[in-house]
Order: sequence, then structure tokens, then C-alpha cells
Amino acid sequence: MGLAVLGQDALARPGASMPLAPLGSVGATLGGPKREGLSAQEVADILVADLSTGQGYFVSGELTPEVFDDRCRFVDPTNDVVGLKRYVNALAILFDTMESSVRDVKLREVTDRTVVVDFTLGGVLKFPWRPKVERFHGTVTYTLGDSGLVVEQRQQWRDKSAAKALRESFMPDFTLMSG
Repeated sequence: MGLAVLGQDALARPGASMPLAPLGSVGATLGGPKREGLSAQEVADILVADLSTGQGYFVSGELTPEVFDDRCRFVDPTNDVVGLKRYVNALAILFDTMESSVRDVKLREVTDRTVVVDFTLGGVLKFPWRPKVERFHGTVTYTLGDSGLVVEQRQQWRDKSAAKALRESFMPDFTLMSG
């Protein structure tokens, strides 16, 4: 099974990327019935709880899928994934949950259509060379659709560039390997 190669014009489309892992189809359903019609504050409370519980869902993938549209778009400075199931599958292969966590989760703003949350994230990736992700501060903005479900999750990182994050991903942490 080889990698599909997309043309340059395909990569310019939002959500287009080269498939690096079998993440599933974009529209695949995850979880139970969608919780449409919740207020933005109710959705915010669920999102903050999911980020604050355990290691936080950016690390564990353990989120409340019922508040996300199945075709939700997930964007951070290094990734752009369309589809809730694909995003959760990607998280499952990314962070070592024993050595990674989301901390300092703080709700910053709630409007009718957006929820903004600050966080700190760091840890170790599951790659064989065990790269360490130095702790960084970020903000995630959730956009709610007409149904009240999250249709986009967009992270911004305040003290880490995309280039630094990519360098960290490819550099082994020799202190973790020797212990």
C-alpha cells in the first residue's frame, strides 16, 4: 500500500494533505446522538472539562464526540484534518499519554458562535525515537455551527512556531531513551 501523492493544487485546498496513516473516512460517525441545540456556554463547559480531564483530549483523544460535527475541521500550525473520527484516530497515534498532558486550561471567551480556551501542552510523541515536545502555551478557538455543534477547532501557539514543532518531532530525546 503506497502513499497517494496529491498535486500542488490539491495541497492548496483547505483540509487537503497527504495521507500518512489510515485515519478513516471524513464523514464517519463517532459517538452517540449529536447534542444539537446546546447553548455556547454548555458546549464550552464540555470542551473545558474534556481538556482538563486526565491528560486532556489533545493528548488522549478522549473527547465528547456528541458536541462535534462529524465533518469538523481541526487546524493547528502543523496540521489540518477534516473529520472528527480522523482527528481522534490521529491523536491516538501521536502522544504518549503517560508522558504528555494538557494543563492550565482556562476559558477565555464565549459568544453565540465561538468558544476560546487557553491551554499549555507538552510531552513525548509515540514515534520510535521518542521526541519530546517542550511545553508551550496556546489558544484554541472553537466555531459553532447553526446546530450548536463544533464545526471548526483552530489552535494558535503563542510561544512555539510550526518550524520548531516540526524540528522537535524529528529530534530524539536521548535522556528518555537512556532511562
